[in-house]
Amino acid sequence: MKQRKWIDLILFYSTLLLIFSGIVLYIMPHGRVAYFTGWTFLGLDKDNWDNLHVIFGLLMSIFVIWHLILNWKPLQNYLFQKESLFALIFIGFISIGTILQIQPFKAVADFEEKIKNSWEVNKIPVPIPHAEKFTLKELCAKLNINLENAKNKLKKAGIKFNENQTLLEIAKQNNSTPAKIYEIISKTPTFNNSNMGYGYGRMTLKELCITLKIDKNQCQQKIQKLGIKANLNEKVKNVAVKYQMLPIDLVEKLKEAK
Repeated sequence: MKQRKWIDLILFYSTLLLIFSGIVLYIMPHGRVAYFTGWTFLGLDKDNWDNLHVIFGLLMSIFVIWHLILNWKPLQNYLFQKESLFALIFIGFISIGTILQIQPFKAVADFEEKIKNSWEVNKIPVPIPHAEKFTLKELCAKLNINLENAKNKLKKAGIKFNENQTLLEIAKQNNSTPAKIYEIISKTPTFNNSNMGYGYGRMTLKELCITLKIDKNQCQQKIQKLGIKANLNEKVKNVAVKYQMLPIDLVEKLKEAK
């Protein structure tokens, strides 16, 4: 009896924590935004919440198995009743509906995506996927930012760093975030080549086509030939991030496509 009490209490508190961490995971920004901006909730970052959810999920699984062992005889009786078949059909219906993105399950997933994307509004845009993992030297080379100018800006801002540290390491060392470090080095950006795609990321694909003087229908065909699935109302930045490239890379590909 005492054993059952312990199991019930641990399952109860684990369930509460899983519900809460599940809600947090549902509303938290996408990884690229969470890591780059140093997102936290109640003092915990994305990895902390992920780990909590996984660990308590495993703990709950262990105690559920223990609970089933202790209650195996009554459960056996339930398994051969008609309610068991209905329960199995119900679980199967939800699983298939979720996988095939059938309503109302698709609406739940779409709402999650809308919440996650809302974190990017009025935020410093992520220049490339997982920018925080690049060293300062690598990031400047990738984004065509003059390294010496970037180093001078960081020194003026009182940031301690070396060019072989990642943005995340520099941020942690200075009690900051990768986004703030990037903001410092990208203010009035100095590129090795002028007009190297600056501003393209904010355009929609339709606006980009107009800028490049490409017919709308022809532009859609070029995008499809590049193996990119997108509509003309999507932002160039979002499409580029989805396909792990810079906005300028997408622009160049469109120019070269026949």
